[in-house]
Amino acid sequence: MIELSESMFDDEVLEVSKQQVVLVDFWAPWCGPCRMLGPILEKLSQDYEGRVRMVKVNADNAPQLSKRYQIRSIPMVMLFKNGQTVDQFMGVRQESEIRRFIDGHLPRVEDKDLAQARRLSSEGKLVEASQSYKTVIALNPGQESARLELIQILLQLSLWDDAAQCFEVLRSKKLNDPKIAAIEVLIDAAQSLAATSSKSNQTTESLIDSSANPQQCLQAAQLAMLSGRWTQAMDLFLDLLARDRRFAGDLVRQSMLAIFQLCPDSQVVSQYRRKLGPLLN
Repeated sequence: MIELSESMFDDEVLEVSKQQVVLVDFWAPWCGPCRMLGPILEKLSQDYEGRVRMVKVNADNAPQLSKRYQIRSIPMVMLFKNGQTVDQFMGVRQESEIRRFIDGHLPRVEDKDLAQARRLSSEGKLVEASQSYKTVIALNPGQESARLELIQILLQLSLWDDAAQCFEVLRSKKLNDPKIAAIEVLIDAAQSLAATSSKSNQTTESLIDSSANPQQCLQAAQLAMLSGRWTQAMDLFLDLLARDRRFAGDLVRQSMLAIFQLCPDSQVVSQYRRKLGPLLN
């Protein structure tokens, strides 16, 4: 970490922060906590080299900066982005805490790939999108939103086993996340359809005729749901309820609620909510 004089601050911190994050340690040689914090920041400056610039300023020699940033106690650590302070802490912190402090203001390593995955998905390039999503998850296995989006793409591609395997790490969180619970409904539907086609030794599509018996109408609705054809799926589910409310009533209700969570068109969701109510009561 280099030490800056007060006259260097605007050029070396404010201007540089327009290009990358700058961490400034306001310290003084007589300050015991400053001497404890210093080696931690020195180590982190090497770890974050190229991503974060870390400098220090002797507060005793920078009265104007101390006044400008209202520094009344040291060590004071400030983060600058785009010429402005965006975060700060006072006193000694553990290395792990400082890492979280810094990381909260840095682009995540997977963000570029996630943006690409979403763009490919919006363009209908599902195979390519699935590969980008897998890259995101490899970079950050805890990226739950990317995992949920990947699962939906795998279901649309009829890669049902892959989708189920990808979902398993999320299953325990379904009670606390409605979207995860909704995806579980889709996974269960995919496994049911796969089991049916396996028993009859036919493709799933050849088994389904929505105009036939209630079971086949249910399968047609589930297949549309897995493919992301939300309106078609909801129409089929409602048709099934209108024919025979006793047949798989709770499964139909769960499926409709899952679609309400996953369908991106809020107006369509509101419309079908109004249609569903009378058929269930």
